Parts: sequence; C-alpha cells; structure tokens
Amino acid sequence: MSVQIVDQATLPVGRGPHPAASPFEKRVGEAVGLTAFGLYQIELPAGAETVPHDHRDDHAEDAYAVLRGSGWVVVDGEDIAVAPGQFIAVTEESSRFLRAGDDGLVFLAVCA
Repeated sequence: MSVQIVDQATLPVGRGPHPAASPFEKRVGEAVGLTAFGLYQIELPAGAETVPHDHRDDHAEDAYAVLRGSGWVVVDGEDIAVAPGQFIAVTEESSRFLRAGDDGLVFLAVCA
C-alpha cells in the first residue's frame, strides 16, 4: 500500500487544466497523484468569483463542499446562498459559478 499526503498550505495557487480553472485554486488531486477525478481547494477572496461554465460537452459532474466563509453558487442565473458544512452538486447542463461573500469562500471542488 502507498499513500501520498500533502499539506494544503504548501500547495501553489493558480490556474490548472480544468476548463473553468480559477486563479484561486489549489490542485490537490494533482499533488496527491489522483487520475480518475479532479480535486481542488478554491480560496476565493471577498467578492471574487469562479469561471462560469457547464459540462454539456465533457459530461463531467461537479460537487462542492463548503469549508469556510460564505457566498453563493449561481446556477442558471439563480443565486443560492451557501455556508460551511454544505455539499452542492450541479447537473452537467446547468451553468454554474461560485461567488464569495464579504468574508471570502473556501470550498473543495470534485470534478469527475
């Protein structure tokens, strides 16, 4: 058995290969050697947003886990408040992005 452990504090921040890559992401999955799905920690400062996107062409599924802060997931133009402890899934055909509130927003994104 092998294991790979990384401390999120040591990961660089920047755009990865995902079509909706954000300048605020830490590529956790890449750092630990995952190949079956993408795993990212996104740290949005107050008022910042991720890139609006859908997955109609690649049929990927996105799930988000809110860790800290507050904000909104905007799905097909509808603002939905999100807070720590919540998990969010968005269907592939829906346009989505996340926007941080006044205290920023930190979340995990799983893309498969």
